[in-house]
Amino acid sequence: MRVDCISLRRIFNSRGEETTEAIIFSGDKIGIGSSPSGASVGSKEAKLVDLNEGMKNFEGIKNKFCGDFSQESFDELLEKNLDKLGGNITTALSFAYFNLDKESLVYKTEGEMPYPLGNAVGGGVHSGKMEIQEILVLPVNAKNVYEAIKTNFEIWKEIKEKYKDKFFGVNDEGALVMDFGNEEALKIVSEIAGKYKARIGIDLAASELFKDGAYCYGEKKLSKEDQFELVSKWIEDYDLYYIEDPFEENDNENFKKLREKFGDKCLIVGDDLFATHKENLDNEIANSVIVKPNQIGTISGAIKCIEKTKKLGMVPVLSHRSGETCDTTIAFLSLLTPIAKFGISQIRVAKLNELIRIWELLEICNKDKEPRMAKLK
Repeated sequence: MRVDCISLRRIFNSRGEETTEAIIFSGDKIGIGSSPSGASVGSKEAKLVDLNEGMKNFEGIKNKFCGDFSQESFDELLEKNLDKLGGNITTALSFAYFNLDKESLVYKTEGEMPYPLGNAVGGGVHSGKMEIQEILVLPVNAKNVYEAIKTNFEIWKEIKEKYKDKFFGVNDEGALVMDFGNEEALKIVSEIAGKYKARIGIDLAASELFKDGAYCYGEKKLSKEDQFELVSKWIEDYDLYYIEDPFEENDNENFKKLREKFGDKCLIVGDDLFATHKENLDNEIANSVIVKPNQIGTISGAIKCIEKTKKLGMVPVLSHRSGETCDTTIAFLSLLTPIAKFGISQIRVAKLNELIRIWELLEICNKDKEPRMAKLK
């Protein structure tokens, strides 16, 4: 498509931080995209540039972005200017170009929809008493995306109501902040999720726990060997289906050991480990990969990561960030993945409701094949 006019503006994310929104005009079409931000940010993520500096730099080169492009050629130009613009700005621009014709992705898919992976109880750098950053629920028996989203909400609401005397509020991701320790939280979420026939998982964001060669749980310090034993115990005791970043981002040895021990039973998921860079992928140390477009800075980079993930027999999980906007680009992109990690409540419903709309769009545009939930390992 041809880019006729392009501009940037400042908006705010869900944490009240300034971020970038890009607007692209192509004939009678308008594409708008905005960039999220993370609280737990890995060292391998795309470079960030100060917003003022990045926007000023873009003004000096924006004429290069007018003309005829494909998504890939537009993103290639962004990648060449990543050091000047930063991943925060390139993500917004890449999203805006994609959104000129985002519905076309619906027509190209096989009609499979991702299962929403919801953050029920939060901790870690997202706030909360637990060191575990996220306790997650996955409605594996849902027959459609509406039922799946509703199931996650029902679990979230039941935890909040049943333990309202321990409820402090919600965190950046809309997860419940509860007066629970790690073990208590795992037990409670496991029991309530089981009533709804949902599976549970965790995101430890272990790089945030790793200080001076040890994993820190309050005053308690665990060696790498002790961390492996603790994670193994939680998998067995609570029948965890999903384990994200159980070790710090350079601890390939423990990732590989956990993959070998539990890879046939659950998803061992790398986030900081891979940072959405396809060159970092390794199916011997994990069997699942978090895909966050702003970690790589473009839609094309994220799609290439998803494609390689599948070639390696790994499971891609399309994910939001803790500092979000109402941008729904990743809802469309999640059609390429079996799991969409979009949270449960508050601003997260923008992406979740978009999944409901996409399901209905699939029903309308693909009458020969009804939409269905993706296959899970």
